[in-house]
Amino acid sequence: MTMMRATGTAMTSASEIVYVQGWIPAAVVLAFVFAYVAYTDGGWNVAAGVAVLVVTGLFAFLVWRSLTDYPLTYRHGDRPTLDVQGTGLYQVWDLAPGASASTVLEAGGGSGAETLAGTVSVGHGCEEARVRWRISAGDPADEASAGISRADAPLAAGTFGEGERRGLGDVPLRPEPPAAVLLTAVRLDDATCDTTLTWENPGFEGPGHGEFRFVFPMPSE
Repeated sequence: MTMMRATGTAMTSASEIVYVQGWIPAAVVLAFVFAYVAYTDGGWNVAAGVAVLVVTGLFAFLVWRSLTDYPLTYRHGDRPTLDVQGTGLYQVWDLAPGASASTVLEAGGGSGAETLAGTVSVGHGCEEARVRWRISAGDPADEASAGISRADAPLAAGTFGEGERRGLGDVPLRPEPPAAVLLTAVRLDDATCDTTLTWENPGFEGPGHGEFRFVFPMPSE
């Protein structure tokens, strides 16, 4: 299992996300769910166990299909809030007036990855907000990333106003998938209201849907 940590309390917030990877761990979890539900009051209710098992299994399958093949997790820099909505994971950067953010996210594997994944968007609630964002390959703090800097051509970039968004599924990872990516964002406007930059389901995509996995959000305190 893989664990991601984050802070904050927006939407359905999570302090930790636990990835259950592989069919065998998933089968163990589903077997536990069945036994827990089916065995009640000293007896077995197989029908109830089967019903909950089917619903849980279907949810796990849908989560697997919606997650990126190779999720990106926080390494260092400005820590985003990690939020969960349905089967989606959201990294959210709060941007106060004049604020900027710089965060390195790392990939767990991903040698077969072909493109970026997910959607970048600017939140609602601040009509005059203008946010310049940029996603670059590599971690500037890593010796292995020598020669990679913010001045290099980014994988993706843009300047968005309130509610604008862009899908990243068409952004190729060339010449090969990086071990990490650097996301930077800066407010360009003079508005006094707060806004957010959100990366929904951040990660890399490859052929198929990657190793079977689903997630358990651990609620923040």
